[in-house]
Order: sequence, then structure tokens, then C-alpha cells
Amino acid sequence: MPKRLTGVMKALQFLFIILFLSILFLSGFHSYGNDGSQPASLNVLLITVDTLRADRVSCYDSQHIQTPNIDSLAEKGFIFTRTFAHNPLTLPSHTNILLGITPPFHGVHDNVNFVVRENFLTLAEHLKRHGYSTGAVIGAYPLDSRFGLSQGFDFYDDDFKFKGSPKYATSERKAEKVVNIAQNWLKKQKGPWFLWMHIWDPHFPYQPPEPFLTQYKDQPYDGEVAYLDSVLGDFFEFLREAGLYEKTLVVFTSDHGESLGQHGEKTHGILSYNTTIWVPLIIYIPGKEHGKVHQPVSHTDIFPSICGVLGIETPSFLQGISVLPALKGKKLPERRIYFESLEPYYNFGWAPLRGYIENNEKYFDSPIPELYFLDKDFEEGQNKASAKNIENHKKRLEQTLNKLTNPENSEARSKPDRETLEKLKSLGYAGSPVFLKKEEYGPEDDLKTLLPVYNEIADAYMLREEANIEFISQNSTENQKGCRMPWMF
Repeated sequence: MPKRLTGVMKALQFLFIILFLSILFLSGFHSYGNDGSQPASLNVLLITVDTLRADRVSCYDSQHIQTPNIDSLAEKGFIFTRTFAHNPLTLPSHTNILLGITPPFHGVHDNVNFVVRENFLTLAEHLKRHGYSTGAVIGAYPLDSRFGLSQGFDFYDDDFKFKGSPKYATSERKAEKVVNIAQNWLKKQKGPWFLWMHIWDPHFPYQPPEPFLTQYKDQPYDGEVAYLDSVLGDFFEFLREAGLYEKTLVVFTSDHGESLGQHGEKTHGILSYNTTIWVPLIIYIPGKEHGKVHQPVSHTDIFPSICGVLGIETPSFLQGISVLPALKGKKLPERRIYFESLEPYYNFGWAPLRGYIENNEKYFDSPIPELYFLDKDFEEGQNKASAKNIENHKKRLEQTLNKLTNPENSEARSKPDRETLEKLKSLGYAGSPVFLKKEEYGPEDDLKTLLPVYNEIADAYMLREEANIEFISQNSTENQKGCRMPWMF
């Protein structure tokens, strides 16, 4: 064969190899995530259940109730056994999830005094830039669009007004209603979609519908969990029948838990024990093997993890990390998971509560400091704080805050109008909007010290409201438009 022809053949072979490798590379780039796992065209379903304790999901703890439909998701997905919220409140927790950053950075610390600023990038905005239709169906007023989390959603259904409902009973809706609206939206979608479905049950007051009301008459909170699990079962069946289940990345979590009387707290919003900041997290990735992850993770890890599964870039400012390496058995970077409870601080002038979780240590910074070793004492019954170890933990918390804090977060403050306060009160939120700042806080200002006093006031308020409701029901059905639910956190 002539040398010239041989050279041409070699050149063609070289070009063919380059072309083949280019096609292979581009195919992989467009079809798989950054870890080579899943198609970028997967739909994304985020389910957040308000006030759901991890131990009321039977794949976490089966001694209370059975949640077969949530368990069915877990059987195909990954269960994260140590997931922590950064706040024990609805608006801040969802802000952490949808922004991938913590309260010191975004500046939203409670349900009353703050709104999410427009300059922050939400998960919905990020996915919309990548061709996703975005929808959200909201279960209760604390996530009303006026608080800023509707950014980036093509569809944000937060209409709580029902015909014939009392004026202040329109601030929430049952899981069945949320799911029906979500299904109707999904039926209209042609391409990849991102749906956030927020379910308010089992938030206080605990009022499950029948037959759960009768079945769980002595544990109405558990009855609401059983009810929402039943509704989710119908929703998962809808996804299967529509051919969407195996095409959808599903992230299931709660915004916070519920104390149910443990540590002296009846509901949530004041203390930050594991009863209220330990939450379930289940991630289902079609085609992935199932398993359990015991490493500590947090709400801010959800945003970057979704980016990792889809194979899209992760915004550089996110403070969470992708948990995908843990799915392969790899160790996640060691870090401190920050948490706080500041609603009593902003609304009552009580001492602020901040802390962090690192490895198996959980530190509470307050006038009466606390330290627990979670591997031996997850119920937080033995406070190991002492003068010898507290200073070191204080320094670590200060370092953590300095790393997380955005100097502009004060711009998130807002003054709630009367209508907003009334609606939040009807759901059990909001105290006095007066912020009483002190130079120093002592043990008398500690949340644990003041909680019993708060409980007595809340009990008295509840008795008064029950008396008012009984009086109104006996005298006028029309005047029921002015009644409210008991005021509790």
C-alpha cells in the first residue's frame, strides 16, 4: 500500500476514534449526573411534611404506628437515619431546604418577622433555568407566597380560602386537598418538572379525619400521621399509573418534629432537642440500589444533592453538601451542623438559643448550656456540660457562625401586618412582635426556665378560647367567623 494512502488511513482512523470518544463523552454528559448515576431529565418531587417526627415513620421506628406507604418509598430508596433541621419552625426550615443555606446567611429566623429576599436563588429558580416546569402546592399559611418562597415557581398554589369556612380557619388545608391539586398540575406537564408538595398534617391541632380519628382517639397526632400516609399511598399509585414513578427523583422529609410533651414542651418552636430537629429524610433515585446512611446530614444538603443526581452545576454559595458519596459508602466531610431556636428571642425577649452538632456531640449555647453525646444519649437526658468543656464549644460555635453569617441578613426583617399575625395565630404561631433586647442573659432568661410559665399561659388561653367557642356555638353560628384556634407554638 502506498505510504500516502497508509497515512490517510491512519488519519481517518484517528479522526474516527476522536469522533467516537466525543460522542461517548457528550452522551454521558447529557444523560448522567456528575457521579455517573442518573439521567438529567428525571422529574423532581420534593415532599415536606410539617411537624413529622422521624420516630413516627415506621421504617425509622415501628413501635408507634405503621406507615406502609412512606416505607414503600424507603424500601426502594435511601434512608438517612441522622438528618437534622436547623430550626424547629416552618418558614425558616423550608427556607433552608429551598435555598441550601442556613439562617445566619439568609436571615430568616422565625415565622413572623422575616421574608425571603428576592436576591437569593431558590431551588425552583435553579431547576427552571435547566428547563424544568416548576410547581408547588402549599398546605398552610406560614408558607404563603408573601413570605418569599414562591420565587421561581410557575405555579404556586397557596389558596386557603374555602367556601363557607370560618374566617380564621382558612389558613390550612388537609393532605387530600394538597395532593388533588398537585395531581391536576402534573397531568398538564409535557416535559421534566419539579413539584414541591407541602403537607400540613400532622401539625397542631391534631384533628385526623375518620376512620383515623376513631382508630387513634388516644393518640390523635399518630392518627394524623396515619392519615397522611394513606393519602401519600394514593398519590404514589397515581404516579405509577401515570408512568411517572420510575422517572422521578423523590425527596421526602419534614421541616421539624414535635415534642409531644418531652422535655416539657407540648408542641415545637421553643426548644431544639432531637424531638423537634431530628427529621426523616428518604431519597429515592430510580435505578439506584436502596440502603441506609447513618452519617449526619442536614436540610441544606438537599439542594446540592438534587443537583448532583441531575448532573447540573451546584451553585457555589450553597452551604450544604451533596450526600451522594454516602450512597456509595464513602465518608462525608466532617463538619458542624448549625441549629437555632430564635422565635422566643424575637417575640418574647427570651435568651437566644444556638448550637451545633459535630460527630456525636450536640452543644446548646444558652444561659444554661447543654452538651450531649448522641451515640450514647440520643434522647438527651444527661447534660454533660461543665466549666471545663464549655469554653471550647463556645469558640467552635463562634467560628461556625462567623463562617455561615451573611452581613446583609438583617434585610430579611419585616414588620408583619395585622392580617398576617391573625392568620399565624390561628395556626398556633406568633407571640408579641416586640423585641426586647438585653445586653446579657442569665439563667432566668433561659428557654428551659421560662417554658413552664409559657405552658401555664398557653393552657389558660386555650381554656378561654374553648369557652368562647362554646358560648358562640350556643348563641350564633354566624359569629363563628371570628373565632380562632388556641394560640400555641
